[in-house]
Amino acid sequence: MKSYKPDRRSLTTLKILVLAAAVLLIVLVRIFIKIYVLALILSIVFAAAAVIVVFAYLPHYFSNLSYCANESEIKKSSGVFFKASQSIKYSSIQYSTYISVPFSKFTGFNFIVFYVYGGRLILLFLKRSDADEILKNSGCLYCRED
Repeated sequence: MKSYKPDRRSLTTLKILVLAAAVLLIVLVRIFIKIYVLALILSIVFAAAAVIVVFAYLPHYFSNLSYCANESEIKKSSGVFFKASQSIKYSSIQYSTYISVPFSKFTGFNFIVFYVYGGRLILLFLKRSDADEILKNSGCLYCRED
């Protein structure tokens, strides 16, 4: 049984994106809300939310996210407050989708979606090599092209 963990570069990328979104929201609040007290309260709320997400939620989520695969099935374990586990047999896969964003080699934003009878399994934040290996093991006819 092989174990896969999410790409750590995606954690860094998500932290940067969350902090940038928080700064943008704070700037927009300061520009468009003329009531100083309300703008200050909203700015503090956005800053606190960003700090909690970046320094508490995301690292905990990434430490709990894992995938285990063997020759017949793949299992996903995830969750921060509530732990969830999913597993599918490769034989039940109807079709799969491989999603890769530009510069995914540097951001770690590679995703696989397995569609099975009555549901789907989404594998998030994979390394490109891990995604290729999982697709190959699943018997997927699709081969990623660079």
